[in-house]
Amino acid sequence: MTSSRAGFGALTYARSRLYLGISGVGTAVLAAGCLLAFDIPAAGFPTTAETSVARSMLAVGLFFLLVFGLCFLFDLVGGAWVVRRRDNAPSWFGTWVRGVAVQWVVWMLTGTALMVAARSGGVLAAVMVFVGVQFVLAQLRGPLARVIARLERVPMPPVVAQAAERAGIPVARVQVLDTADEGFVGGWSGVLPGTLVVPCRWAMLPVDVLSAQLARRQLIAASGAHTRGVVGAVAWNTAGFGVVLLATAATPATAAGLVTIMAGMTLWAFVGVLVLPTASRAAVYAADCSTAAVHGVAHVRTGIELLDKWQDDEPTRALHVERIFHPVPSRANRIARLATPSAPLGAVHAHHLARHVLWLGWGALTPLSRAVHCNVGRPALWAMLPGD
Repeated sequence: MTSSRAGFGALTYARSRLYLGISGVGTAVLAAGCLLAFDIPAAGFPTTAETSVARSMLAVGLFFLLVFGLCFLFDLVGGAWVVRRRDNAPSWFGTWVRGVAVQWVVWMLTGTALMVAARSGGVLAAVMVFVGVQFVLAQLRGPLARVIARLERVPMPPVVAQAAERAGIPVARVQVLDTADEGFVGGWSGVLPGTLVVPCRWAMLPVDVLSAQLARRQLIAASGAHTRGVVGAVAWNTAGFGVVLLATAATPATAAGLVTIMAGMTLWAFVGVLVLPTASRAAVYAADCSTAAVHGVAHVRTGIELLDKWQDDEPTRALHVERIFHPVPSRANRIARLATPSAPLGAVHAHHLARHVLWLGWGALTPLSRAVHCNVGRPALWAMLPGD
């Protein structure tokens, strides 16, 4: 494993990835802006619904491949260079191709469904299909994470089974997946919290710490914070879909319309990247508080420290950096909050709202979902992004 100071010169690992993410997201936003400003879709793609769905989607599918090609350099740097555990190039490339192929299929199915719905039922039908795709992706988050990066399901380690029982989670609902990417933290899969995905690496945690972490996940599920995060993400993306349709007068009934919507949703996703982390951080603090009240501050604190060391290993951050770019607070801020009274999980908290918006962005045809600093170039983190 490389040092946490890997990256560009003297930069920390976390800051190197942040700058890479800013570059990738900035490039995607700039490209989307140019597509809209110069009305490139109308010039390069079929603009009439009289063109067959097959021919229209062929043009759109080729454009999707072009987008993947433009993202490749950022993925290469983020997956094969600025990582804490470097894989050999052929192995990484094979995993990347697999993940991109899955995303291409998801995009093609989504685009086709939107086009058929718009042609047969108009805008309302297209919106209904859009919402349906969002919920399908949310429901299949766990299985698709396994397909994207070929995450191996492994027998449950005894320590995980013991911790799950202590946390009040039926062992049958827990699924242990193995991956070399230490940033993988799993999470609940489904609109309602059905299956809890736990990284095999977590078996290395002390049993009391692991019990607190799984109890934290159980509190997030029982409080409704997980479901509110998913539904909030669907609402955010659907609102963006409506805004883009109104602002651009585009229709998913045509190839040009789909590309225009793709560009518009990329800009909308960028707005979400900037404004949604605040709500996500509040849910993280509340989950910490609720767990500490039951399992004690010491075990929660140790879990925060160990899991952050496996991820960014960034104890502190500048206030403006955290406020804009990080939906999960720094470990110093989380630990400091444990020492002060804080509101427990309640009806206002939507856990991982910002993360869910990015994953569900696959159903909004935006490449921003895997261009952010936490998961660029790391297919194991494209469906289940790093978190708390």
